[in-house]
Amino acid sequence: MAPIDGGTGTPPPDSTPDPAAEFALEAQLDRVEIEKEQARRAPDLPWTAWWFHSGSKWYLVVGYLIADVWLLSAAIEYNVLAVGIVGLIVALYAEFLLYRYLYYVPPDEPTRSDGPFRPSFVRPVEYGRWTPEGATLRAGGTVARPEAGPDPKEFL
Repeated sequence: MAPIDGGTGTPPPDSTPDPAAEFALEAQLDRVEIEKEQARRAPDLPWTAWWFHSGSKWYLVVGYLIADVWLLSAAIEYNVLAVGIVGLIVALYAEFLLYRYLYYVPPDEPTRSDGPFRPSFVRPVEYGRWTPEGATLRAGGTVARPEAGPDPKEFL
């Protein structure tokens, strides 16, 4: 290979390029081009699945905030602050339930061992509707929970 000119990063104009280095560079460029084409043709996660599984979480929370501020400001404007506070508490509970209905995924470690899932006021569904686990259950599959294995906290 030709020596590099003092710090400019370019070889001197009178040097000849190394054919082996050029061949290696062309092979690498061909490999990159093949990988790009494979990535273009590969089926990817559709945008709707991305939106429902992770993209809409922040917009839902921002929507909750807007609704809560609107409710509280309407109560202040009409001088019914007590009704506004009660309405805000009810709205917060409804928003909590909706968020858990859409996105809840239980922790990997089971907290209770009293049998199958039973809906409650705090946990309306076993897995959220817009989670991959929930989609698997609705399709008729089963969700395998890790029972044993290394503790992820050991690696921290």
